[in-house]
Amino acid sequence: MQTATLSPSIYQRCYRLLPVLVVAAALVGQAGAAQNATVSGRLILVEDGSAVEDAAEFEHAVVYFRPDNLDAVQAPAEALAMTTSRRQFQPRVLTITPGTEVIFPNEDPILHNVFSSSAGNRFDLGLYGRSDGKTHRFDQPGLVRVFCNVHPAMSAHILVVDTPHFVTPNDEGHFVIHDLPLGPGRLTLWHERAEARHIDLDLHGGELALEATELPLTIRQLGQQRDRIRRPTRRGRY
Repeated sequence: MQTATLSPSIYQRCYRLLPVLVVAAALVGQAGAAQNATVSGRLILVEDGSAVEDAAEFEHAVVYFRPDNLDAVQAPAEALAMTTSRRQFQPRVLTITPGTEVIFPNEDPILHNVFSSSAGNRFDLGLYGRSDGKTHRFDQPGLVRVFCNVHPAMSAHILVVDTPHFVTPNDEGHFVIHDLPLGPGRLTLWHERAEARHIDLDLHGGELALEATELPLTIRQLGQQRDRIRRPTRRGRY
């Protein structure tokens, strides 16, 4: 059996190429490293000392992450909708970015009004009947409390956040936010009936799994609102 041998000149050329190969391997490693991060966790809603079992309550929660270094947030090209139906706003919680237009259709055969006195986003669409609705643009970040001056029990919240990184937890309170930029930022856990909880994070890539976070529900619902959520009004009755 013959054994192949390399000439000294080939050894020398390989040796000279070794630093180049090392640098190339390092660049490949950097390119393959995570350029973004994922944050996951679970929100536990607590009322009167006990965990809330009503899965529908998580529909009124929002989890969002705002990086310290954030590029300009683009508003969606099309308007989002908050509909008046059966004397309720649907959805009752809507999360948007600044510059978003929201249209308020009225599906009821009666007059409704849509207004808010929240600082920075005050508006009043006046009275109108069943129609495709009127539109308002929300330019300032913040919480917008929405009401109808004809029906005091009607209320909703529009959460204007200057970040595109927001989600609604699932029925068990679990949430995952993907494609987050690396670096420091603040995670906020919000519910319409609670004081928001803020968690400062410094993301370094990969997935960060947080411990479960409790959020006490200390703001009571209006009696009529609570009753309508649990026992929907029969069709045709307003």
